This record gives sequence, structure tokens and C-alpha cells, in this order.
Amino acid sequence: MNGHATKQSVDLTNCDLEPIHVPGGIQPHGLLLAFDASRLVLCNWSQNAADWLGAEPVAGASFEQMFPDIERSRIDSLLANREGIIHPFILEPSSGGGNKPGRFQAMLHHYRGLLIVELEHAAGLPEGPALLMSLPLRLNLANHHMQACPDLATLYSAIAEEVRSISGFDRVMVYRFLEEGHGAVVGESVDDRFESFLGLHYPATDIPKQARRLYELNPVRAIADILAPPSPILPEARPGSGDALDLSYSCFRAVSPIHIEYLRNMGVRASMSVSILCEGRLWGLIACHHYEPSRLSFEDRAACEILGQMAAVYLTSRDLSEANRQRSDRAEVLAQVTNDLATSEEFFTEAMASAEALCRCVEADGVAFCWRDGPTTWGATPSPDTVEALAETLLASGASVWDTDRLGEHAACDQDDLGSLCGGLALPLESPELTGLLFFRKEYAQEVVWAGDPNKPAEPTPQGVRLSPRLSFAAWKEDVRGRSRSWSAVDLEMAESIRVTLADLVGRRAKQLARLNQQLAQLNSDLDSFAFAASHDLREPLRGLNHTVRFLLEELEHHKTPSIESRCEALTRLTNRMDELVAGLLRLSRAGSGDLKREQVDLAEAATEAAELALGSDYSETLALSAPSGVLLTADYMCFRELLANLISNAVKYNRQSEKRVEISAAPSGSLRTESGRFATVVRVSDNGVGIPQDHHDTAFQLFWRLHTEEHYGDGTGAGLAIVKKIVQRHGGMIWIESEPDRGTTFCFCLEPTIS
Repeated sequence: MNGHATKQSVDLTNCDLEPIHVPGGIQPHGLLLAFDASRLVLCNWSQNAADWLGAEPVAGASFEQMFPDIERSRIDSLLANREGIIHPFILEPSSGGGNKPGRFQAMLHHYRGLLIVELEHAAGLPEGPALLMSLPLRLNLANHHMQACPDLATLYSAIAEEVRSISGFDRVMVYRFLEEGHGAVVGESVDDRFESFLGLHYPATDIPKQARRLYELNPVRAIADILAPPSPILPEARPGSGDALDLSYSCFRAVSPIHIEYLRNMGVRASMSVSILCEGRLWGLIACHHYEPSRLSFEDRAACEILGQMAAVYLTSRDLSEANRQRSDRAEVLAQVTNDLATSEEFFTEAMASAEALCRCVEADGVAFCWRDGPTTWGATPSPDTVEALAETLLASGASVWDTDRLGEHAACDQDDLGSLCGGLALPLESPELTGLLFFRKEYAQEVVWAGDPNKPAEPTPQGVRLSPRLSFAAWKEDVRGRSRSWSAVDLEMAESIRVTLADLVGRRAKQLARLNQQLAQLNSDLDSFAFAASHDLREPLRGLNHTVRFLLEELEHHKTPSIESRCEALTRLTNRMDELVAGLLRLSRAGSGDLKREQVDLAEAATEAAELALGSDYSETLALSAPSGVLLTADYMCFRELLANLISNAVKYNRQSEKRVEISAAPSGSLRTESGRFATVVRVSDNGVGIPQDHHDTAFQLFWRLHTEEHYGDGTGAGLAIVKKIVQRHGGMIWIESEPDRGTTFCFCLEPTIS
């Protein structure tokens, strides 16, 4: 940073860059000796060694010379153990010439090729080199205390109370790390003389990254007196390497000047932090403050470390128990959704019906199904255009599940349209039908109470602008907006389960539909072939029968009786009727056979030709026909013309009005779709005829079905509407009726769906 930097240009990187693991010294209430681990000879020592040992250490002195009472086998066993493990002993060092300065508590560990010995004064120690004992009774009582806690808030308080009972500190806090590294005091035990910090939040910069790493390596960090000057390491670097002595696992590592300033601003003289590691992750700290110097024995520090481990076990157990309960409840919901989707014949409809249940699985406020031809939504979601913009970006992220609690910062879309939606969860699916799901969460506005302004003050120095610890820790409130609740581990697990389940269902459904369509196509082909052959072959004997009756009447011209004539006429009428039915069957088979030749069809032109086909070139004398010009549809022209001809023929036939009208129109279909895709256009053919009752709207398309008798509206085969439906289905479309008796009929149909 240069001297011209302003407060606005300063960031918070100086704490993260401080090499706190190599401070170059230790706290003066302890002594440090470092031995080469392979040769066990002295390499480095703290400057206060002569005061402790009665003589200046000599580089190269052997471990056996300085600690003659400890067996070499114990040291070999220690060196064979994992790096960083603290091994407590009671040792009586020798400074040479038989001079023994006294007995000390000793903490030994090895790290990076060094055996590091740290000594501190202790009273009332047993005779001989022995391992220190713990506090089993006090720890057992603490265990029972934590075990009996009914909820997390009580457990947090119990942890703080038990650590304060052993340590004697004025204040003990349970500090939990939250999102983005900042933390909050969730439990506290404090002397009545001091204000409570419970509920206060602290910014992530209060505990920089490298400090958190040390808390993971070395679970107990004690500072006896922040005003005590450190004792430097001699020599400054390791012989032969030039590296500073790494004190990551040291009990007495000197304190960062920035941290000393931070504690001084809080009025703290002594502190201790105990790591809470849940499944290897730094969940939080047990942070202890004392307003006078305080030096804990190794035994008390070890007891507090065990309390931290016990706290981690209970916190992990409660987290796992709650997570497993949520998994079980949500998995049951997902299982029901899976069963409903697997057994439903309409996947699209059932998926939308299951939207609310799917949202419960991930605790979302809304969901968008991103179909191939556009989204459908449930609950709190943005507009379809915004959903499509989000899907294009988020579903292509490459992640199996993508999540954020700040959707507005990630989405290249209309920010205003997001409104109160801040959480996003994207589940891409490798399916041509359903490309993915987007879940949404509403904003979670909250008031955060910080321990002082979380923005560090900038302090001008001759070297530029320096960030310094804040001077005030008075409650400082901040309204946090623009964020949702973060997606939990269970939310993300369930999201992955939903993704895998839907991918499997969609894949199986696609294979099943392909197989059924293949079978159906074969059956239809066989049926059409049979119908064509049967209708073609039946017409010949019917013609022969008709001719025979006519010849018979001619031969009996002079001998026929009224009875014979009547019966022959009935026979002729029946054979003609049968011929019409067979002809209808033949037309139906032809409508279902052959390849469709799709092309651009002008709706008005096709309507005119269809009217001429059904009624003759002078149809305008019988019918008032209207159709919009300039409307183009994709269809097989001959089939489409026959479809309209059948509808026009019926419109005229079943009509009692003096002026018979047929109006043909076309309009966008909106969201109308099938599983094959979304339709672009719906065509409506409306007449002013007799209408069709509601309960006959489906049966009207059955082959040879007629609503009216011949006496009322003349003869007919009842094949016309069956042919219409056949043509629509061959185009991949759908058809339905809108009609009431005596109010005319409207046939609505869509042809081939759009495929993106």
C-alpha cells in the first residue's frame, strides 16, 4: 500500500498474509528447546533458556545430556507417532556439571524434522519422569451435564460453563462459524461484573484464514499475558536450512502483534481458544477471556481440550440426528412422488401435480420445470422469460446441482423480475423432454448485531495505510437483505436425489414410449392393411349382389307381386348402405396409410377447395364460408383438405338454419402442449348447426357412430369424424369439441407440435 491510499481503497488482506506460525519467539512463561529429530542434538532455543536452566545452552548438545532421566525408547515411540501430537511429561533438565534447575511440566511433539520440547513451571508434581493424569471426575460430571441438555441453546451454555469451571476465566464463549467465515457467539458463561456478548456477530477478518488453519492443527491456544514481551528464538533460523522455526504445534507460540492489539482494545489480558472440530471441520471455538494475566497448567489445558472434543461429539451427534430426521421425512415424500410419476400415464400433468411435494423436499418456495418448449411453474417463481434466461445459464454450469443464496448476483436476467426471490437451486437433466428444474427461495431478511463495526478502520502510517483492529466492540446493527436462507447439506442431497430420480424416470419413459409407439405403428399399419383389403374385397360381391337384385326384378317384370317388389327394394337399399359403409372404411384406411407429405398449406385456399370437394363448385349457394387469408400451416395438403371437407359436409348436413355458416380461424395455442412438444397454432372450425351434447363429445369420433337417425338428417356412414381424428393424430396433433345443442359446434384442433 502506498502513502496516497484512501480508506475506500483499503482491503482486508494484511491479516491473511501475516506468518503467525513462524513468529520468531514464544511467550515468556515457557521455555522452548528444538532438537534435530534424526540426531537428537540441540538446534534452536528460546532466549530465556539461560534463566530457566542456569546456563546458556550449547548448540549441538544431545538430548540425552540435557534430559538424562527419560528413556530413549519413549522418545523413539514419540517420534514414530503422527506429527503434531502433544506428549506430556514431567522432566528434570540438566544444564551440565550435574546442575539440575528443577522439575517442569514438559510438552513434546515432533514436526518437520524437529523434536520440540516446551517446559513450564508446575507445583506439586510426582516423583520421577511420569505421564500427567487428566481430571476424570470433573470431566465425567461435565459429560453428564452435556448429555442431559434438551436443546442446542442449553448445550452451548453447558459447554461454556464447564470450560469456565476448569479454566477460571472471566468469560467463556461458544463461537460458531457461519456462512462466509464470520461467526456468532451462540453460548456464554460470564462473570456478573461484565456485559454479555451472547448473540453478537464477529466478521471473518477477526480470525484470518491462516489462524483457522492453525486452530485445525493445534486445538488449544493459550495466551497467559498479552503484555509480557516474547522470548526470541535463537538462532533466528534453523541451522543448515535458513528457515524460521515453525511453531504451528507449539504451546507457547508468540502472539501476533495485530492480535495483541485486538485483545488490548477489548480490555483482555489473557485468553485461550479451544477448537471444536466436527468431522474434521472447524465448526467453531470455545473462546476464553480473562481481564488479568492467567496461566493455566498443561493439565487444565488438556482437560479443556477434552471438553472441546466432547462438545464436538455432542454437536455432531445432534446435527446428524436432525439431518437424518429431515432426510427420512423428505425421502418419504420423494418416494411418493416417484411412485406417482412412475405409474401415471400423463408425466407432464403428474409432474405439475407433484410440484408442491418436490418443493417440500428441498424447502423451496417455488419450482420451474424447464421443458424443451418452455417452462411451467409452481409457487413463487419469476416470469417465464426470466426462468428461460436463468435456465440457459444455470443448467449449463456443468454442476450436477448448482446453488446460491444470492441469485441476483449470479443471474444475467431481469433483476426487477426476481423480486423477493434470492435463493436458486438448479438441477440439469440430460433429457430432450425435460432439460432441468429450477427451485427458488424468497429473501430471508435479518438484523445482524455485530460486536462493533465489522469494517476495519484504516490507519495512516509512514509506509501507507494499515488496517487496524477496531477500537469499539459496542453492538453495531446491520440489516442484511438480498439473500435467502442458505441451502443446507440435506437440501443439496435431496436435490441430487430428485435429479437422479427424474433422470431415471424420464429415461425409462422415453424408452417405453418409443417401444409403445413402435408397436402402435405396427398395429395401425396392420389394421390399415386389413381394412383396405377387406373394404376393397367386400365391394365386389356387394356390387354383384346389387346387380343380381336388379336382374331379378327385370325377369319378374310381369310376374312380381307387391311383396316381392318391396323385398327386392329393401335388399337393394341394404346393399347400397353396406357399400357406403365399406367405402367409409376404405377412406379411413387410406387416411391412415401412406407417408405424409408435409408442406406449407394456405388455410383459406384449403378451405375453399374442401368446400368444393364436399358440396360442389357452387357451394356458395348453400354455405357462407369464411377463412382468414395469409395463414400458413404445416400439414399434408391432401389430408388437411379432406379433414376440412368432412367438417364442412357435417356442418351443412346437420343444420336447420336457412343460412348455413362455417367460420374457420387460427390463433396461437398459448401453453397448449402434449408430451411431444408445444403446439404453435390452434385451428377452430365453427358452424351454426344443431350442436352436439356434452356427453357425446368423445363418442362423436368413434367409427360408424351417428347422433341422429336417417329420418332426421338423411343417410350417412358415421365415418367422417373418425377420419378427421385419424388425420389429426397422424400429424401428431389433438382435437376436441366445443358445443351445446342448438348453439352450433366448434371443432378445435392442433396439428404437428413444434420441436426445439
